[in-house]
Amino acid sequence: MKKELSLLIIEEDFELDKNLGTHSLQLLKELVSLINSQNFLSIIIISATLIDVIKNEQSRLLNRLSGIEVNSIFSSRQISWLRARRNSIVHHVGPTDGLLGGEKEEKVLLHDANKSVKIINKFLKSLLR
Repeated sequence: MKKELSLLIIEEDFELDKNLGTHSLQLLKELVSLINSQNFLSIIIISATLIDVIKNEQSRLLNRLSGIEVNSIFSSRQISWLRARRNSIVHHVGPTDGLLGGEKEEKVLLHDANKSVKIINKFLKSLLR
């Protein structure tokens, strides 16, 4: 089975080193590395964590957004799905898709990792434009 993982699109004009905090930048570098090595579970976990860190880390980026913009960007249905998916993996309370031991589990994780990368792409674009 060929695994196709979405690419993280980071445009040069985002000026991430100026707009994000140091914690966020390191997590973003880790995410790129995870995508390149196709670590599906870790992609999901770090994607959700990155969003939470950006929201809570003091940065130039957040300082220029209004409270309404912050709530709108960080409360989307997609971001809520990503947090819930991360939590189902990290805070194990029962069976979760992709970790059930069946033959199709890798496809589930690939799908969710791709969805996570797409959410991060959309999130960064909306945040940094």
